[in-house]
Amino acid sequence: MSSPKYSPQHYRGLIIHHLGLVAAMYDELGIGEAIDRVIVQNDLNRIVSIGQAVKAMVLNGLGFANRALYLTPLFFEDKPVNRLIGAGIEAEHLNDDVLGRALDDMYDYSLDILYSQIAASTVKRLELSARFGHFDSTGFHVDGKYNSGEEPEEGVVHITKGYSRDHRPDLHQICLQLICERQAGIPLLMKPLSGNNDDKTSFRETINAHIEQMKNSFGVKYMIADSAFYTANTLELMGKDNLWISRVPETLNLSTDVIHAVAPDLMSALGQSSHISLGVQYSNIKQRWVVVYSPEAYQRGIKTV
Repeated sequence: MSSPKYSPQHYRGLIIHHLGLVAAMYDELGIGEAIDRVIVQNDLNRIVSIGQAVKAMVLNGLGFANRALYLTPLFFEDKPVNRLIGAGIEAEHLNDDVLGRALDDMYDYSLDILYSQIAASTVKRLELSARFGHFDSTGFHVDGKYNSGEEPEEGVVHITKGYSRDHRPDLHQICLQLICERQAGIPLLMKPLSGNNDDKTSFRETINAHIEQMKNSFGVKYMIADSAFYTANTLELMGKDNLWISRVPETLNLSTDVIHAVAPDLMSALGQSSHISLGVQYSNIKQRWVVVYSPEAYQRGIKTV
């Protein structure tokens, strides 16, 4: 009696690393669903949806490999693409033509609007309270080919020198403006800006364009920002019906006058912190100012001078 013959089986190991967690969070937040819901996709032969293409780029960007767009299929070659991206999708489907068209479609739709819709969906899914909107901007230094020598073009971020938060004014940069909710730190609004962006101007433009959206889509009741927010024009846009918290710049004459007037009372108790609250009207808006005295900050100020 002959022994049974068994055909050899071939196994292939695939690598997932931390990308399973990223893919699961992407799906849990419904990011791909939100993108595919609002952007029309007419190609009948499409295998990869725009939401799935974005997911592939997110995984590539968080894969610690920094692969160029055309190398994305190589990045996914040893990974379980059908589990990470979607059933029926293979690494070769994630080529630069597919990803590039997805980027173009999102740009044509409006990235600002698309991001806000994704953020609104995320906040709703996570049942977050977005009563406070933290408003700020930051800068990123970049390497490569700059467009600083070209004339600024409307709608195009200008990579150029500007105010450097890293104290490197010699390097070119771009800026990113954010409004984040307080609980999870999720950006409700995210907008790239040119490297020489002026916060006072861009803050005012953002308030003018998005304050109603912040209230209606996210339920933001208070805007919190640094002293770049505190200008007469921006406060007028906020009006009397929108609440905000900011720091009054000491370059304002009224601020200097108030500090000089209350300083003796605040510093009467030596070595102790103290504060005083008072009503002020500026830019035709009644406000509550809190002036704080800190012995430590006072000593640092003396050393700086």
